[in-house]
Amino acid sequence: MKDLQQRIYVHGKIIVKYKISKAHIQDLNKKYEIHKDKLDSFGKRLAGRLESELNILSFFEKTTAFQPIIHCMGNYVEECKKFGLMNGGTYNLDILSCWMNDMKEGEYNPPHTHHDTTGWSTVMFLKVPKFIDDTKDPHKFKDGKLGFIGHDGIYTTWTDPEVGHFYIFEAAHQHCVMPFKTKVKGDIRRSMSFNFIVEGSRDDHD
Repeated sequence: MKDLQQRIYVHGKIIVKYKISKAHIQDLNKKYEIHKDKLDSFGKRLAGRLESELNILSFFEKTTAFQPIIHCMGNYVEECKKFGLMNGGTYNLDILSCWMNDMKEGEYNPPHTHHDTTGWSTVMFLKVPKFIDDTKDPHKFKDGKLGFIGHDGIYTTWTDPEVGHFYIFEAAHQHCVMPFKTKVKGDIRRSMSFNFIVEGSRDDHD
């Protein structure tokens, strides 16, 4: 499998980025478009300032991306074991919730954690629009980016959204998404997220 990770460290927290193939992303988008009119809103449990946050757990396992994603999750567990964040031995991966965000111009996700689980969370990008960069100072352009906030609350690692990029991180790791302006009116920034736990291998400490 070619989903090789790029490891990012932010003040003791481990974030791992994977790459999911274009074919799997297309399948996810296709199945989402087929089902979305019948999906329940997940917004009442989420912090995002956006209208479309739909629960996709009902069909997630039926997508071609599901097994590659499980493979990435297993790889993440092995990485955590190396740094003493999990015990060795066997384990079970249990996905608790899964949803899709269609973010429009001006919408955003404030700094937050996924406090309903002591496990791990994910973000995958499925559609990324062309953003308008109208800043006078280049360092200020963070529109549409995913940010991981350090423990001290001062430093943030910003990541550019790219279709197929898949991030796994601790649910307690504070993160956010910046608002944006689009070059094409009506274009959306689509992402998928889910929370999961690892049964049987987690230490009592973070």
